[in-house]
Amino acid sequence: MSKIVYTRACEERYPHAADVLEREFAESGFAKGWAPHCKPVPQYYFDSHVHYSGGSENISEHLYIPENLHVKRALYIFQVYGKNWAEHMKTNNIMDEMFTYFTISELKAQFGDFFQDNNSENNNKYFWSAYLNYQSSEPELIHAAAAMNVRCIKLHNAPMIESNVLHDLWYSKEWQACFDAIAEYKLPVLWHVTQRLPSNIYTENKRNVYWEKGWKNGVTYNNEDMLQVFLTQCRRYPEINFIGAHQLHVGWERLDELFTAHHNLYVDTTIGCQLRLDDDFYPHDKEFLRAVFIKWADRIIFGTDTFGEYSEDAYRRHIKFITALDLPQATLDKICYANIERLCRI
Repeated sequence: MSKIVYTRACEERYPHAADVLEREFAESGFAKGWAPHCKPVPQYYFDSHVHYSGGSENISEHLYIPENLHVKRALYIFQVYGKNWAEHMKTNNIMDEMFTYFTISELKAQFGDFFQDNNSENNNKYFWSAYLNYQSSEPELIHAAAAMNVRCIKLHNAPMIESNVLHDLWYSKEWQACFDAIAEYKLPVLWHVTQRLPSNIYTENKRNVYWEKGWKNGVTYNNEDMLQVFLTQCRRYPEINFIGAHQLHVGWERLDELFTAHHNLYVDTTIGCQLRLDDDFYPHDKEFLRAVFIKWADRIIFGTDTFGEYSEDAYRRHIKFITALDLPQATLDKICYANIERLCRI
């Protein structure tokens, strides 16, 4: 019988974990060929997009990350309010209905030093982001949140769609003052800008989300209009890093163009970057996506958009999408944790 010989394929296209390659020469190659199949895995995952959905008391007890899935850090989004918008002004829009609002003083009383860098209790696992209602154009909120070690500002266009508020509200003098404050503290902005119309099998087949309600209330603008406002803000504030939630609901070919045109544009992997556990990529889809993720490894950020309630299935779908692309180690580490840590200065 002929001898069995293992021939290594192109390491660039079929990368292996560093220990596989190390065994080639360690101890004069004694363990060469042992476990030759091991692929690169990220050192850990940092979930950049988690909504806090717990109660107003004992906040820390409601925080959770699935460390059994190698998720070691999370950026939790807390909804804050001040003078321009108050809790009694709640409507039945998506953000008002689902999540608790806090004043900065309420959060400060709850947080204590929980989110401070020198806190050993949470071992630097949890960090926080401040969501501002579109009516909360108050630089004071930015200053107060920054004093509490906020890491990111979250904005969301869905309530504007549902309430038929003009999409160019973000150009107002009041909001420009807020963006100036955000730039002062070098905070990134995670922004849910657009909302697709067709349904998606990975997201409960919901169709015309937010838009259906907006149309009933007289909305006449569209996704492209809102995207252009966002891109204008990217150009106006080159010192702010803007993260487009859910890949801005546009395709990767267009994102390739947008990344090229805007050095401060990033996207997260939420919702659109999932692979069901019993699915796999078609080969040509995998090759295309792999090329995109390698080219733009510095601009793509891992996240799940979970609502603060542990869903192992959701995490596994997002993780499988990333790992099934067979990405190099350096690319994996950037996407899974290093990019968000760089932007949030962690």
